[in-house]
Amino acid sequence: MRSKKDWGIGDISGMGLWIDALAELNLDLIQLLPVNETPPGVACPYTALSAFAIDPIFIAIDDIPELEEFPELKEEIASKKFQAGLRRLRASKKVQYNDVKQLKFDILWKLYCRFHERHILKDTHQADDFFAFGEKNACWLNDYALFRHLKDTHSWASWTHWEEPLRRHDPAALKEFEAANENQVLFFKYLQWVIDRQWRAVKDKAAAKGVLLMGDLPFMVNQESADVWARQNEFDIHREIGAPPDAFSETGQRWGLPAYQWQETEKNNFEWWRLKVKKSEDFYDLFRIDHLVGFFRTWVIPHDVALKPDFDIKDAKEQRERGRRFLEAISGASRMLPVAEDLGVIPPFVYEVLNELNIPGYKVMRWEKKKDGNYTEPENYPRVALATSSTHDNEPMADWWDTVDYMEKKLFWAMVSGGGEKPPVFSRSRESVVRKLLRAASSLVILPIQDIFGSRDRINLPGTIGTANWTYKFPTPAENFLRKHRELLSRFAAMVKEERK
Repeated sequence: MRSKKDWGIGDISGMGLWIDALAELNLDLIQLLPVNETPPGVACPYTALSAFAIDPIFIAIDDIPELEEFPELKEEIASKKFQAGLRRLRASKKVQYNDVKQLKFDILWKLYCRFHERHILKDTHQADDFFAFGEKNACWLNDYALFRHLKDTHSWASWTHWEEPLRRHDPAALKEFEAANENQVLFFKYLQWVIDRQWRAVKDKAAAKGVLLMGDLPFMVNQESADVWARQNEFDIHREIGAPPDAFSETGQRWGLPAYQWQETEKNNFEWWRLKVKKSEDFYDLFRIDHLVGFFRTWVIPHDVALKPDFDIKDAKEQRERGRRFLEAISGASRMLPVAEDLGVIPPFVYEVLNELNIPGYKVMRWEKKKDGNYTEPENYPRVALATSSTHDNEPMADWWDTVDYMEKKLFWAMVSGGGEKPPVFSRSRESVVRKLLRAASSLVILPIQDIFGSRDRINLPGTIGTANWTYKFPTPAENFLRKHRELLSRFAAMVKEERK
């Protein structure tokens, strides 16, 4: 979500500009990928080092109020050398995560030091607000801030290699470490406070414009996360999760993430997840439940090669009951609407539970078929559902259109056009596809920006690692969006108004 003022990656304040633009197009929902902090060198948002902490890379530094109290820092940012670095990051066609993060953290540390001097040491109202935020969020913030600085002091070595008392999260050892590193630990709490202030302002703006924000809560966090370190009894680092072999992968998938200790997580009625959902309510109105089927049954791969991968529960009845217990627990944890990512190989009982609990699942236009092999008209999708043309894990419609089997394309176009004529090239069929999706009976419809514009820029290719994944930037900043694409967007806004009555 680029803006002219960003520092090489979309930021929280820039999201406010996009809210303005999208409201003008009669749109009332923005879906975001996960925004939790990731380790250095990791772009994938589904391997976070905290389930709660937002990545400071999204802070809009120019909009931090304390910057006005620091003229020397404003001069540094305005300098020719610094601005040249910003221009390079803004001009990059891909997000340069490491460079952006290093640049921002350097400035944020200086801002925190000034905040500490001007406010914390003088007990100002701003300091009171900061410490009140810390108390309200202590259930996750204390461990996160300690973990982040411990990672820095151990040169990002695995927490499993730390000194034994710190490794096992010993309270006395942690208290001693915090006392010796108070300022550095407070710094990471300060970053989350800054994020909280900025995000709440944007959420208030969205509410005033009638725009809802939909977040994404990943199924799991990185083994190298504050959560796994602080709740070691609830995670199994000797096994990892993934997906079984299917039509897309003959060998299945390994995600490099730890498995749950389900017996432990259920002892406190999924407390960690309930806390995560409750915290997310500060930022979102709806949330996507990533990898829904994993809560019913998880594909687990032991690190011991003598043991075979398998589902953690074999009995279908037990799978059904665990998934239902989980969904009931998190549905009652906040006022947000959950939306279940129920794609892939899904047992029928998963859909039954979603229907019983009135939780929307996904309807991806290109994957919805009738028993006779023809595509399902979006007008016949269920009301309680989210309809979309693509997801972040598959190719945009333009690429799919060019590569899909001709007979499949012909069937799809017959559903879109209502006729049997030859399917045109995607540049001529795109608006018909968009209009057809907008006619979906589903209460929620998401249109990926690539499919609105017919772009072929992919966000992620599962099973691959590289700079092409998770680094996508929309080429136009928010300030120029409506003006530069006025003709296309005017037609699109009219379609939305007409079809989503």
